[in-house]
Amino acid sequence: MSYSYYEVYTNAQRAFSGLGFPYGADEDAAYIISWLEAFNLEGIQLFSNVQKKIDGNFNGTLENIKLTNKINLEKRSSLMIGPGLIDLLNFHTLKKNEISIEILNCSDPLFLIPLLYRGIKKNIFSKIINQNKVYAVVGINEICINDDLKSNYCPNFHLSLSRKEFQISDKGESLNYNILNKNLSNGLSPNQSSWDEISDLAFRTYVPESEVSREKGAGGGDAND
Repeated sequence: MSYSYYEVYTNAQRAFSGLGFPYGADEDAAYIISWLEAFNLEGIQLFSNVQKKIDGNFNGTLENIKLTNKINLEKRSSLMIGPGLIDLLNFHTLKKNEISIEILNCSDPLFLIPLLYRGIKKNIFSKIINQNKVYAVVGINEICINDDLKSNYCPNFHLSLSRKEFQISDKGESLNYNILNKNLSNGLSPNQSSWDEISDLAFRTYVPESEVSREKGAGGGDAND
């Protein structure tokens, strides 16, 4: 079945709310998932795979994170900590023009890519590398992603952000180019079983119909009510 980008985003946002994500954090997480789904990176299925782990366990605090040469994410999901982390790094990049941080114990690095892409609006570009192997380059017209990153198999890496766009030097088959070349007008077709599971989570946020809830505006009702 095909859905619009807005339908995927809205269903994901309600599902995150059902999992206990606070207002704002649910929108950021829904953006991550719908962006990945839009560019054929199986966002809804990835969400389905991690939802039990994050159910009722939201922890997006950055209190113990200091901008040093290393940041340990302690295997916390980037759906929770990613938005605040990337906002922090973008802020320092705007002041210093370029920074490089070693990220440790990142359980789902693929979820960082949509957040890094959002930084392009501020002319902040990014690259993920480890031991001279390029895992991702995020630029204006193309994004390249290594298969290990797509499978969330690189928990430790160096993340570089710069006001100057990085040159893509690795032309090997290990990188997937031009994932931005996607016609969203064709609709999105997420894995149906994963979609149904996410829809069940979203259902947690629906107000049960009752006389009291109808007085407060819940339910469809009749136009003449």
